[in-house]
Amino acid sequence: MSEVTTRPAARATKAPVRAKATAAAPAPIPAEPAPPAEAAEAVEAAESGSLIVLTLRPSGAKSNGNRIERAGEAGFAWIPKATSVMGYISPDTGNEIARLVVNNSDEAFGQLKEIQVHINPLTCAYHWRAGTRLLEMVNKYAILVGAHVADGMGRALEKEELEAIAEHIDAVMNQRHAADREARRVTMPNGERRELSELSFVYEVLREAGQKKKCYRRVYFDAPSMHFHEGRAKGMEMAGEIVAFYLRHKQENLSLTYILRDALQSANGKSWLGNYSKADVTNVVSGFMEVISVLIEIGARDLNPRWLKQRIEREKTNHEHWLQDREADRAKVVEQLRRGREAAKARRAAAKQAGGAA
Repeated sequence: MSEVTTRPAARATKAPVRAKATAAAPAPIPAEPAPPAEAAEAVEAAESGSLIVLTLRPSGAKSNGNRIERAGEAGFAWIPKATSVMGYISPDTGNEIARLVVNNSDEAFGQLKEIQVHINPLTCAYHWRAGTRLLEMVNKYAILVGAHVADGMGRALEKEELEAIAEHIDAVMNQRHAADREARRVTMPNGERRELSELSFVYEVLREAGQKKKCYRRVYFDAPSMHFHEGRAKGMEMAGEIVAFYLRHKQENLSLTYILRDALQSANGKSWLGNYSKADVTNVVSGFMEVISVLIEIGARDLNPRWLKQRIEREKTNHEHWLQDREADRAKVVEQLRRGREAAKARRAAAKQAGGAA
């Protein structure tokens, strides 16, 4: 199965780190729209400066084994939104980070000369330490197919050069993460400084209103007081954000325990079934908890009973170990006290004997 047709071989490229802009300059307005082909070429030219291309070339006459099977063994997988293309995908979102590129013509005639690895750290899916992980996969892939990692001219890259490229990709990822966090920081009209999250009602307070000192306060359920039906609709929308979060992410954690805790605490001891007579935050909690309850019902019907049994048994075993550790600690303290009393008794006896001799 073939992949996309390769571009002309290019050397391994390290994209320069972009300097942080000090002021946003307005984009120039073209006199007339550029044709689609010219616009695509302009985008490709803009991205080429940050594109990194590594080449796997056979160390012998040809590569060993099936390149697709070997790629899977090295950790590469099929890219969901591409046609018959393997690459490095984000384990959290499933989006493309890097892709493997071969020449269709060469592979069709059984004379595949190289396998290219393309990654653009400025535009690919974000993943922490993506460069380090990609280097591990590329090195393993090279061993499996009997190849060496080279630049576009066929020169084998040294270990230090590959590590430098991986460090560069990691650094770009860190910069992107920092830029994303900075973009999510906003100042409210009352002066409160917040860092927003993917959920509209969950955020971190960085500075309280009217204060100058920094702080760290996490808000997990920020809901307004609303009338019954509009409040329930709002709560259901908030629960829908949680559903959407889990559909987008496979690994990223969501502080659901704290969200549920603060949702119930927002009712201030009142029934979270709602208040039909006046605007109240309990109406929002009512709609929110109704959706959460349905999600629990659905999850309960699909839950593997063996998983729950294993978790229960694990906690019971952990409790037994905790009891054993506690008894061991108590015995150790008792032994230390006993030795202390004996030592004190011996000192008193020695002092008494010395006094009698005098």
